Amino acid sequence: MFKNYLKIAWRNLIRNKGYFSINVLGLAIALTVSFLMLLWVQDEYSKDKFHAKDDQLYRVKRTIPLEEGVLDVYAGISYPFLRAAKEQVPEIEKFITLARSFEDNLRLENIDFRASGTFANADFFSSFSYPILLGDITQLDEKLEALAISESLAKRFWGSEWSKKAIGSNVTILDNGDFTVEAVYKDFPKSSSIQNDFYYSFEKYLKDNEWMLEWSNNGIQGAFLLRPDADPQEVSSKLNKLFQDNIKGELKEGCFIQKFSDDYLYNQFDEKAQVSGGRIRYVRIFTIAAIFLLIISCINFVNLSTAHATKRAGEIGVRKVIGAKRDNLMGQFLTETTLITGISFLIAYIFTQLLLPSVNSLAEKQLALNFTEPLIWLGIFVVFVCTTLLSGVYPALVISSFRPIAALKGQGQEQKNTISLRKSLVVLQFGLTCLLIVAALTVRLQIEYINQKDLGIAKEQLVSIHQDKVLTDKYEVLRNELLASNAIEDVTLAGPSPLNMVASSSGVSWPGKTLEQGNIEFSLLWTAHNFIDVFDVPLKEGSYYREGSTDTLNIVLNEKAVEIMGIKDPIGKSIQLWRKPRQIIGVLKDFHNRSLYEPIQPAVFLLDPNNAGMMFVKLEAGKTKEALASLQTVFTKTLPDLPLHYNFVDEQYAAAYKSENLTGTLAYYFAIISILISCLGLFGLATFMAKQRTKEIGIRKVLGASVGSIIALISKDLMKLIVLAVLIASPIAYYFMNTWLQGFAYKIQIHWSVFVVTGGFAILITLLTVGWQSIKSANADPVKSLRTE
Repeated sequence: MFKNYLKIAWRNLIRNKGYFSINVLGLAIALTVSFLMLLWVQDEYSKDKFHAKDDQLYRVKRTIPLEEGVLDVYAGISYPFLRAAKEQVPEIEKFITLARSFEDNLRLENIDFRASGTFANADFFSSFSYPILLGDITQLDEKLEALAISESLAKRFWGSEWSKKAIGSNVTILDNGDFTVEAVYKDFPKSSSIQNDFYYSFEKYLKDNEWMLEWSNNGIQGAFLLRPDADPQEVSSKLNKLFQDNIKGELKEGCFIQKFSDDYLYNQFDEKAQVSGGRIRYVRIFTIAAIFLLIISCINFVNLSTAHATKRAGEIGVRKVIGAKRDNLMGQFLTETTLITGISFLIAYIFTQLLLPSVNSLAEKQLALNFTEPLIWLGIFVVFVCTTLLSGVYPALVISSFRPIAALKGQGQEQKNTISLRKSLVVLQFGLTCLLIVAALTVRLQIEYINQKDLGIAKEQLVSIHQDKVLTDKYEVLRNELLASNAIEDVTLAGPSPLNMVASSSGVSWPGKTLEQGNIEFSLLWTAHNFIDVFDVPLKEGSYYREGSTDTLNIVLNEKAVEIMGIKDPIGKSIQLWRKPRQIIGVLKDFHNRSLYEPIQPAVFLLDPNNAGMMFVKLEAGKTKEALASLQTVFTKTLPDLPLHYNFVDEQYAAAYKSENLTGTLAYYFAIISILISCLGLFGLATFMAKQRTKEIGIRKVLGASVGSIIALISKDLMKLIVLAVLIASPIAYYFMNTWLQGFAYKIQIHWSVFVVTGGFAILITLLTVGWQSIKSANADPVKSLRTE
C-alpha cells in the first residue's frame, strides 16, 4: 500500500512541477535556517554543561542593598568568605577561586609568548572537568612558584617534544615573576565559558596581595562544589547568614548561589536580585525567528495545496467510487507531504553543510552536524514531524472531503471556510514577516545608536597597551620617544579602561551621607595627569591633577558622583576615600564609563600612574600606519625585551557589543529569508488565481477591460490581506521590540517611520511578486483564454 502511495505521490509531483518546486524550495530554505539555528542554540545551551559534576557546581553572587530597597548584584566576593564557607557549611565539599583573565608575556629562555591566564587553586581543576595530562596539579596549593599550562601552550613552547620537556621547566611571567611548570592540562573545550592558557598559584597571588585577607574586599570571584545530596536553596540561606554575620554596618550586603552552568545564559538580575535575562534573550529571539520561518513555509504549503485541490477532483471521485475510504485518501496526501518534506530535508542538509563555514565565521563558533549527538537526531525528528503535520494534515482533510459525484464531474469546489482559512494564513504569514522586518530595523537602529553614540569620551585613534612592570619603569623615556614622532599626538596612563571602569569601591564618605547610601559603589580609575587631554574629557569645574605632582590629598569626581553626594559648589569641599580625607579639586563631565546596558556610574579619578594598568597612545588622524610603525620602532629601541602588543580602543568597545551586532546581522538575514519564502507563496497563489480566472479575464478583455484593471482585479484581494497583516503586526512588533530595548539603559525610541517603511516594503514586494503574473495574464490573447474551459 505504502509503495503504491509513494509511486502515485511522485507522479503527481512531477506532473505539477511549479507547485512542487515552490513548496520544496520554501521548505528547504526554512529548514536550512532551522538546522543552523538548532546547532547554534544547542551550542549555547551546552556551555559549561560538560562538567561531570555540573549539578554540584555553584557560583556565588553578592547582593548590595541600595536606596529604595534596590538590590545590585555583583560577582565579586571576598576570599575569607570562601574559606569560611568551606569550613563552616558542611554541605560544601570545596571552594574554587575564580579570577578575571588577563594577557601577559610568558618568557621561556629568550623567547616571549603572549597568552591569557590567571591564578587558581588546585580545587579549580579537581571540581571542573579539565583533565590533567601531565604532572601534579596539587602543586598549585603546595608551591608558590607552581604553574599549570595548557596543552596548546606547551606545544607552542616545546613543539612535538612538549611531553618530555614541559614538567620542571622554568617560565617567567613578566608581571608576576619566575615559575616552574608543574602540570599540563588538556585544552579547555569550546563549550567552556572559561578559556585560559596558564594558571599560577593562588597562594602566590595571596602572598603578594595581603589586602585580599580582608572581609570587606571583594577582589575575586568564587564558586563551590556542593555535596551530591545538598539542597542548593538551603546552602544559599546558610551562606547568606554567614556572609552577613561577618559584614560590618547596619545596611547588610548579602549573597546567594547560582548554578555555574546557568551563569552563561542567565547573568542579568532585576532590582530584587532575580534573574531577568542575559544571553538567553538572544537564544529565544533566534529560536522564535526560526519557528516563524518554518510556520511561514508551512503556510505556503497549506495555501498552495488547498488551492490546487480542485485540480484533483476527478482523481478523488474515481478513488471514492471504487471504494477508497477517507483514511486511504488522507494517507495518500500525507505521503505526498512526507515526500516533499523529505526532499526538502535533503536539500536543506546540503545547504547547511555549504553554509556552515560562513555561519561559523559570523558567529565565531565551531558548529557542525554531529550525528552521534542524540540531541541532533531528536531535533531533526521533531522538526520533520511538526513540519509534515503542519503542512499536510489540513490539505489532506480538504482534498479527501470532496463528494464523489461532484468530483467525477470535475466540480470539486472549496468550501468557504477553506478559502477563509487560506486568507487568514496569508495574513498570518505576512504578519510574521512584518514582525521580522520591524525587529531587524529596530535592532539595526539600536546597534547604530550604540556605535555612533557620543560617549562623552574619545575612543577613536587610541591604542591601548598593557602596562607591564618594565614599561612602568621606562614610561617617561618611552613617552618622550613616542612624542617625538609627528604621527603620535599624546601618551598617557589609565586603568582599567575608562570605557569599562570595572573597579569600584563603597569606601567613599561625605557629609550628610545616609544609611541607604552606605553601599553605593563608586567606579575607580587610576590615571596620569594628562588623562583628560588624551581622552578629550571636558572639565565641568575646577582642575585636574598637576603634572609632576604625587597628589594623595586631592580628588577628582564626575558629575554623577557630585549629584549623589548632593554637594553644591564642590570645589574645595572635603570627602573621605577609604577613611582618609581628600579635597575635591575638579569635577569631570559625565561620560559613559560602563556598558550602555547600565546608567553612568559615579566615579572617582585618582592620580596614580604606576598602578594605572594600561598605556594609551593617541594617534594623529590620518597617520595610523605611520604611528604604528613609530610605536614599533620606539618599543624595540626602548624595551628590546618586551614584545609589543596593542589594541585599538574603538575595536575593543565594538567587541563588547558583539552579541548585539550578531543579533542585528542575523535579524536582517531572517527578514530577507522570510520575505523570500513569503514571495514564493504569493507567486504560487497569484499563478493559481490567474489560471482559475482565465476565462473571466478573456471575457473582460473582449468587453474592453484595460490591462491596468485586470492587474488590479488579480492583485486587489491579496493587497487587502497584506495591508491587514501590516496593521495587525505593527502594534505586536512595537510591544515586543520595546520590551527588548528595555534591557538598555540608553536606547532609541521606536519611530513611526519604522512601521511605515515596513508596510511600504511589504506592499512593494507584494506588487512585484504578483505584478509579473498579473501582467502576463492581462496581456494574454482573449481568444485563447476563452477556449481554456
